[in-house]
Amino acid sequence: MDHPDLQSRPALAPRVRLQTDPVTGEPVLLYPEGILILNPTAQAIVERCDGARTVGQLVAGLQQEYEADEETLRRDLLDTLGDLKQRQLIVFSP
Repeated sequence: MDHPDLQSRPALAPRVRLQTDPVTGEPVLLYPEGILILNPTAQAIVERCDGARTVGQLVAGLQQEYEADEETLRRDLLDTLGDLKQRQLIVFSP
């Protein structure tokens, strides 16, 4: 899987939006071709993908908030962002 650079800035791709499913109450990403239900970890990551913060800043912020092991958190975050990028649901700017 292609992992993003720690200095890149993730944001939702055009025509993708984060919202709560009105039926299930689950967080989802809606896009023209479908819907992706997010687990709590993915939701915490996607909520912070505003195009302003770097991947490194996301790692630092999540690590501070959840007091998780930095290496484990970095790996999970990079895997999640890589998967979303592969699905074309997230884009990165330098």
